[in-house]
Amino acid sequence: MHETELCGIVTRSPIMARLLEDLWLFAPLTEPVLIQGETGTGKSLVARALHTLSARRDEPFVTIECGALPESLIESELFGHERGAFTGADRAYPGRVEAARGGTLFLDEVNSISLGTQGKLLRLLEEGEFCRVGQQRPISIDVRVVAASNAPMADLVAAGRMRADFYYRLNVLAITVPPLRERLEDVPALVRHFLERDSLPRRCGVTAVADTVIKELQVGTWPGNVRELFNVLRCEVVLGGEGSVLEHISLPGPPVPPPAAINASAPVGFRAWMRDREREYLVDLMKRLSGTAQVAAVAGLPERTLYRKIKKLGLS
Repeated sequence: MHETELCGIVTRSPIMARLLEDLWLFAPLTEPVLIQGETGTGKSLVARALHTLSARRDEPFVTIECGALPESLIESELFGHERGAFTGADRAYPGRVEAARGGTLFLDEVNSISLGTQGKLLRLLEEGEFCRVGQQRPISIDVRVVAASNAPMADLVAAGRMRADFYYRLNVLAITVPPLRERLEDVPALVRHFLERDSLPRRCGVTAVADTVIKELQVGTWPGNVRELFNVLRCEVVLGGEGSVLEHISLPGPPVPPPAAINASAPVGFRAWMRDREREYLVDLMKRLSGTAQVAAVAGLPERTLYRKIKKLGLS
């Protein structure tokens, strides 16, 4: 599979190539789009691409982080309010919907909003109008709604946490962004994209990543997806950068379960067993030697690599 790039999305994966084809098909339309996928897969990048490829590209692209706003504020942030609508409303405030007039309104983590707010958004989706808080006369508006969810919306409907009519009206055009573990062939392209677009490797003088490191990255499960991959790379170019090529990397281990959840008789994987042996070895050296320089020399590791391992293993 050849490498493809569209609006900052880079891929060598067949499933992502189909996603890019859907972007081209959906972008010229005005219907709502629902983007679903795990946290860190790049849903906001897909939303931005839909806007950039559309005829609305020169109009506003307005994002509202639904999960970051308390319920008491989200309605006012979305629809705005009139003067005197509530205590402290000393002037009228146009919300994000009005700010997106003619363009695209991106509702990130739409799965987190309440049933009441869903009903008010349903009116916007169905009739193209809304009311500010404290206002009776509806405002008509031309805006395209794109929403993202990090939880399966159909499951939320079944659990009573999502209105069925809101879900079906929002889910006119659907895009599912696959997790990174299902498209590990994208890792080399993503690493190259990171080196070219992120300012941190340039500031640290890192211009390349060794092939051995790329292969290590391609065996990870990446529960945090592309965001986790980029954060690992950012950490490594700061802590492990010795020259212009990143030649070593420490992959994050799986989350450690609470003590009560550990079954002492359960078998452990090879990586976990090796991590425990590495910890025991370094603890023993640190007890017997004085200073990280001596420990690094005996272990045959660069001091920066030793420091990184100490930090990763939680040693002091």
